[in-house]
Amino acid sequence: MNDVPIIRKGSFKDYLSDGFGDGAITGIMFFLFSLVYNPLLTSIWIGIVVWIGIILLFIGIGFPTEEYYKRKKRIKKLNSDKYIFLHDNNFTMHPDLYLEGFYRDFWFRVLPMTKWEKYKKDFEYDIIQAFYNLNAEEERYEEERMSGDYFLGKLIFENHCAGFIPKDWQQPDFKANFDGLISIFKREGLMPLLKSDWEERYGKKLIETSMNEEKSRTKQILKIGNLDIKYIKPAKKEL
Repeated sequence: MNDVPIIRKGSFKDYLSDGFGDGAITGIMFFLFSLVYNPLLTSIWIGIVVWIGIILLFIGIGFPTEEYYKRKKRIKKLNSDKYIFLHDNNFTMHPDLYLEGFYRDFWFRVLPMTKWEKYKKDFEYDIIQAFYNLNAEEERYEEERMSGDYFLGKLIFENHCAGFIPKDWQQPDFKANFDGLISIFKREGLMPLLKSDWEERYGKKLIETSMNEEKSRTKQILKIGNLDIKYIKPAKKEL
């Protein structure tokens, strides 16, 4: 069995920080709106109460719900018989709650996902990822060429990582899916790539790109000493 802490180290501080920042923004908005109808002192108190209320929501409801009850449920699921093949092959549980490990020289990740649809029951599925090395001068072209529909499901090759939702997503046969993906790798001449090598060569660059993209959507609202209030514009949804 795989054991990870139910409550992540430092997560309480993160929720407190988020509640502090979001509460400050909401409190200022309520303060400004209240000025139209109330005296200055009353508006200040309204802003402060809203600010404190948002902080209490984050640490009193958000934190125990997300960092205890939901994580505890997910850890139990990842240790269930559904993933027995992964445990038998010495896959380990990551603190972010997915399973990863070696199988026939390739490094695999299995990431449980939940999709929510309005007025419908949530359904759960797994995304399978594997890292590979590609000896090609035009890597992007080769990855685009290889991406598409396969007997396993729709496979996406990008940044030396292959990912797909298996066709048997309700009760996936991980051995069959892993073996099938490896057979495709071998047919295309793809070689194993260690997780550490992938993170060093490609992962850091992807994180940097993501951070720069988020920075371009970030607007500073207020900065007084250590108080730094920012607004992050939601990312555009891809069609």
